Amino acid sequence: MKNSKLFLLMIMLSFSGVSFAQKSDEVKVTIKDKNGKRPVEVLPHFIQFGIMSKNHQDFRKKYNVDVVYQNCVISPTLSKQAEKNNLALAKDLTQKYGEAWKKDLGIIPYGL
Repeated sequence: MKNSKLFLLMIMLSFSGVSFAQKSDEVKVTIKDKNGKRPVEVLPHFIQFGIMSKNHQDFRKKYNVDVVYQNCVISPTLSKQAEKNNLALAKDLTQKYGEAWKKDLGIIPYGL
């Protein structure tokens, strides 16, 4: 009985840490220079999961939209958030630029 309560307590603590760790949906971009770190503009961004496999610097410059790679673990909450974000951003880019942005991006954003 005592072990089962301890086990449940450990599970609850581990899940509470995970939920707090993944609440931030804003991306903070910083640039290091000789004076230290300074914040720069936060761009609208596609959310991808997994290991970064492509440099999207040209896409970022052309469309002022970034691609942010998060870890490989996808929770249901993060999945819904990423899908909603990516669909809205894709709709906006399609309205502004047609379908050309998809070819320039070179990947299929999560949820599309």
